[in-house]
Amino acid sequence: MFANNRTHREGIAAADERGRQALDAAQRHVELSNMVGDQRDHEAWRREAVLAAVASILETSASVRGDLASCGEWDLVTAEEIDGVGAQIHKVIWDRPGGTLTRLRVVAHRRIPNKCEDLLRTLTAAQHITMQRLKLHIDVEATVEELEEMASLWQKAMRHAAEQERALVEITRLELGIEIASKGPAAPPVPTAQAPVAEPVAETPTAAPEPALAPEEHHTAVLRVVTADTEPPAGTPETAPVADEPVAQRQAEPAQV
Repeated sequence: MFANNRTHREGIAAADERGRQALDAAQRHVELSNMVGDQRDHEAWRREAVLAAVASILETSASVRGDLASCGEWDLVTAEEIDGVGAQIHKVIWDRPGGTLTRLRVVAHRRIPNKCEDLLRTLTAAQHITMQRLKLHIDVEATVEELEEMASLWQKAMRHAAEQERALVEITRLELGIEIASKGPAAPPVPTAQAPVAEPVAETPTAAPEPALAPEEHHTAVLRVVTADTEPPAGTPETAPVADEPVAQRQAEPAQV
């Protein structure tokens, strides 16, 4: 009896231990699932924050570049007016994007805020060049060479700003793991001319060569002239009498085969 009771107690203790282990495993699984869910939510929030900040800076850049591209339509006749417009554009470049850069330095890799700052600096340089170009246009002492040189410098600055925008877009896609498909369906490949391939000729059974025929015997008609005075030898069949035609006429006629 004592042995049986001890066995029962040991079985109960082992069952309790297995229950505690199963409960601990279930609790760890729940905690791990909650942790993975929290990390997923945090990553989704971070991606949305990075995407919104970059989109805001790109929107500001596109707006500033559009304004600078239409500088030829501005009705500015004094240097003070040009400086005033330049100050407004400079404020647009650095006012709101400044806070956006700060958020990007917190939630994104340093490559993205660095690219954003490069873009804003490039826009600032383009803004200064645009203002100098406008002042040169109202300068009566400006030469054609100076105007052309300033126009070339302005075009380079605008192209550089557009390149900075594309670089920012590419590095943001790389940071967020965004893959963009091709612009359109791939064109079907153009068939190339190929040399004609000779088809194998099926072997046809050849008939056995026919035995050579014996050469045909050419029978030459023999014209026998039987005169009235000559009698045919014995055993020779009688022939029909030959018509009385001149021999020369018969020789002139072509022989019929």
